[in-house]
Amino acid sequence: MGQLEDLTEVPALVGMPPAQAHDAALDAQLLAVDQDPAHSPTVAGVVAAQRPEAGSKVSAGYRVMIWVRTGGPDGGGGGGGGRGNLPLPDQPRPLSTAGAK
Repeated sequence: MGQLEDLTEVPALVGMPPAQAHDAALDAQLLAVDQDPAHSPTVAGVVAAQRPEAGSKVSAGYRVMIWVRTGGPDGGGGGGGGRGNLPLPDQPRPLSTAGAK
């Protein structure tokens, strides 16, 4: 078997309840792991972010990190607007000024 045959596509888990996200990951031969070890797969809330992103190709058995937003019936938390410990998008790095005149 070649390496390409062992790759699987990461499903879109954002917006799902944690238990459904775990099931969807397992269906894709992946493991969804909540970044907060205090959360169980049955915690109320919704997946607010995931790494790697949906559509990425990874090896079967790969761990997909999920961030679950809890609070309120829809997991929205009722305001506050904070991102908490959700991952930040990749930021561009400043160009080096070395050699600039």
